[in-house]
Amino acid sequence: MRFDRLSTPLGQPYITNIEEVPLYHFYPGASVLVLEIPGCPLRCQYCDRPELAGSASWSPYDPQRLASAMEQLAQDPRFRGIVWGGGEPALHWDNVVENSRVVLDTGMSVIVATNGGLTADLLHDSPGMIDALLVQFKGFSEETYRSRGGPDALLSNSCSLVEKAIESGIHVELMLDVVRDTPAEEAEYLNMLAWINHDLRRNIPLHLRAIAPEHGFAIQHGPSTSFLENLVELARKQHVGFVYLSNCHGHFFNNTMCPNCFSVVIDRTVQPPDLSFVTDGKCAQCGTDLELILNTR
Repeated sequence: MRFDRLSTPLGQPYITNIEEVPLYHFYPGASVLVLEIPGCPLRCQYCDRPELAGSASWSPYDPQRLASAMEQLAQDPRFRGIVWGGGEPALHWDNVVENSRVVLDTGMSVIVATNGGLTADLLHDSPGMIDALLVQFKGFSEETYRSRGGPDALLSNSCSLVEKAIESGIHVELMLDVVRDTPAEEAEYLNMLAWINHDLRRNIPLHLRAIAPEHGFAIQHGPSTSFLENLVELARKQHVGFVYLSNCHGHFFNNTMCPNCFSVVIDRTVQPPDLSFVTDGKCAQCGTDLELILNTR
């Protein structure tokens, strides 16, 4: 199925597994349609979509065409909805909201992946428009955000967005870029874990995005596997339940483990993921609620 007539931004719509967003606890094993918005409030040196992120070119998405595409896609029982990505969806929020209404009217889900451009105020002004949210953190200090071209208070705005989204009943997952294996990056990560423990809930999924050298000429080497694995272990010591190395494909730490009995409850070495050890969103071994949203279509 072709989706190139939905819009003409640099990023073309495409179908992917929801784990590639990445979302791991929201309809695992589902497929989604990704709609990309050009532009970004950041200028990360390692950006892997620099043309899309730096573009001011924009052609709005057409709700009627999207409605037609959704009617066809909904015939697949694995299909779950759309993901607004980019770039930064908040830069053309009116068009995002207009098209999201079409998707919600079909009974499908709307997911937004934001680099921090989406604010708690925009969320408040668009009630019921978002089912799931991926908030992508570029670090966990304002200094790091400034070094990546971000405006003042982008980190605090992202934290407020997460807190308000959870209060609103939106499913939220987090992502943190890990650029180098340095004590400074580990310190920021520990600050993020403290925020999760103090202000959020310990079972919120956190994805560690390892930045590889090919993502930017200014990055000479990315973090080592052992450094990333240590970050996951640090989270467990802080009793943060679900931390993933989601772009280290095939790694054991992509599987979902029960935070109580440590059984592997979702095996992501296969696609679609093996959910045979999950019963009604709970660990089949010990009965712990895993806070999963499952596809019942």
